[in-house]
Amino acid sequence: MAGKFKSSLSGDDELQRQLKVAGPLAGKALASAAFEEMEKVMTGAKMRTPVDTGVLRASGTVLKPKFRGKKVEIVAGFGGAAKTYAVPVHENLTVRHTVGEAKFLERAFLDRLPRMDINLADGVRRALGRLGG
Repeated sequence: MAGKFKSSLSGDDELQRQLKVAGPLAGKALASAAFEEMEKVMTGAKMRTPVDTGVLRASGTVLKPKFRGKKVEIVAGFGGAAKTYAVPVHENLTVRHTVGEAKFLERAFLDRLPRMDINLADGVRRALGRLGG
């Protein structure tokens, strides 16, 4: 889909303290939490994806986190066998689908955005617990 979204953790003094104490585990914990959050976005997006044959919905994927310096990158989208029509189906607001809707990935992301910082903070805490931080 066209577009990139960025998020950053700020506030939550206790989380910031935990990340500092975790040292090298902090990046892994953040990557784990961000991946978990994007998987939830993808689940919501798939529920909104228009269905004709099911190929588009099945093509939704979230790739494993990649580190870019101090940043964690999570790539998610639709394509694969549906790559020729994934973007047009997502972007065309004039088509009325029997199942699903346009902007299925964008809307799923925006639905989670108001609590994303809280979700990420909670995910980081859980990941630090699993990683021993």
